[in-house]
Amino acid sequence: MKSLFFGLLFFTFSVCAFEEMENSVVQIATTHKDYDYESPWAPPTTERTGGSGFIIEESRIVTNAHVIKDASFIEIRCGSSRDWYEARVKVVGHDCDLAILELEDPSFFEGKTALQFGDELIHRQEEVAVHGFPMGGRELSVTKGIVSRVEIGNYAHSGANLLISQIDAPINPGNSGGPVLSGGKVVGVAHQAFFFGQNLGYMIPIPIIKHFMDEVEREEYLGFPENPFKVQPIRNPAMRAYYGIEKGKGGLLVVEVPENHFLTDFLKTGDILLALDGYEIDSHGWVELKDLGISLPFQYLIMMKHFGDSIDVAVMREGSRLEVTSVVDPKRKGRPLVRQEFDKPPTYYISAGLVFQPLVQNLLKHIDIDQSLGFIDLFYDLFRGKVQQGRDEVVVLSRVLDDIVNVGYQHLEKKIVDQVNGKKIRNIRDLIEVIENDEGAYIFIVTRDGIEIVIDREILNTRNQKILNRYFINHDRSVDLR
Repeated sequence: MKSLFFGLLFFTFSVCAFEEMENSVVQIATTHKDYDYESPWAPPTTERTGGSGFIIEESRIVTNAHVIKDASFIEIRCGSSRDWYEARVKVVGHDCDLAILELEDPSFFEGKTALQFGDELIHRQEEVAVHGFPMGGRELSVTKGIVSRVEIGNYAHSGANLLISQIDAPINPGNSGGPVLSGGKVVGVAHQAFFFGQNLGYMIPIPIIKHFMDEVEREEYLGFPENPFKVQPIRNPAMRAYYGIEKGKGGLLVVEVPENHFLTDFLKTGDILLALDGYEIDSHGWVELKDLGISLPFQYLIMMKHFGDSIDVAVMREGSRLEVTSVVDPKRKGRPLVRQEFDKPPTYYISAGLVFQPLVQNLLKHIDIDQSLGFIDLFYDLFRGKVQQGRDEVVVLSRVLDDIVNVGYQHLEKKIVDQVNGKKIRNIRDLIEVIENDEGAYIFIVTRDGIEIVIDREILNTRNQKILNRYFINHDRSVDLR
């Protein structure tokens, strides 16, 4: 009888907990815009997709950034109701794949419990439960598993390398944005899975979530600092002796420092990076983080900074240890030359039927891999291109709209613009400035691979509007360039 009594109590508690969770975890339906980067002037098509989220304090909802990216309309409902409520994006962090939603109608939150975040990173072999609304049904789903590993990994949505936790609890489409719980508290947010493996699911762990929430409280999301400088481990005995590194000591050779990073003035090629914020870097490039109970690559110390924080750097330069303090400057983020765009239509400019666009990852996704050898420059800039003093954007002649003014050039596409009228092009605004304000009789364009394009300015002025009308294009440039 005593065993039965406790069993009934446990059953009642479990039912109550599940009912509470049904009201705390939400299903999200998003109508999002899909832009055509091959025809950047065209209105977007729309598609309806789904995901999950959960309620936190102050009547807010957490979900993944990829669940609500390019959203034109968002609806949510809780598991215990069939009623949908309109929601809007309050804050989005595409780099860490997190977002905060809010609702116009506060009555949605009546009688619902806000979930609390855990305080600590969940380690390997600890149990977790994933809550959400995956494909295959309409009701709240719960799957259980353990944390398999914690490491720096790739976030599929943004391409950023941040702290990530692998779990073996099944994660399927629709789970994205749902809470991962342990001990009744949120310890992660489900966000991606690899379907070519068995139970390879990933969650965003507490340190990343808390960094995001700190940014939200600051009311200006600046994101996670990046680590674009290159380093080389020094493990070979001859190389260690050459640089004077003592036995048992670590250090990394600084191979390359970009021009636009907040450490540019403090790191030099040839420095030996020894420590960050007092954490000694070993010969593999790792640091021991006793507060987290794990070791991670040194880049973790940089990515977890907030812009405006200070950072202490120790290097060996010309045989002497040098310690400096830098500021994590938001104006020098070290962003890559070829970025990925979110929540905006494509940027474009059309002149003489020549369609110019900045090179972004979204455009590269439209390139046929079978033809990519012809566009090798584009992919080189994606992987190796650097922001420099004279260039912060790659401008591409993406296609040519046939007309008499551009006869002979109509086969050209995906060509990088190097110069216009003898001037090196810094970005697309720079290109527009040269084309529209130079008073010469001709516009003389040279591509990176040496192709020359000459346009008669007088003919151009008479043909521009006709070309736009012929191809049903309302404007010769995107909204952000008008």
